[in-house]
Amino acid sequence: MNLNLLKYHMLENNDTIESLAEDMKLHYNTVSLKLNGKREFTQQEIALISKRYNLTADEVVKIFF
Repeated sequence: MNLNLLKYHMLENNDTIESLAEDMKLHYNTVSLKLNGKREFTQQEIALISKRYNLTADEVVKIFF
């Protein structure tokens, strides 16, 4: 798992935790915990993030697994 790569994609897209949380329909604190490795992302959340940042299958594996 490489959550720093996800944070890189967020920065590259000028995205914030707030906007990601809103899009995922989650609370800011929940997304923050997930970004800091304290909670896991669900498959549905991974799919949403993958689409949002146009991630390749390889990037998805590197970030979440």
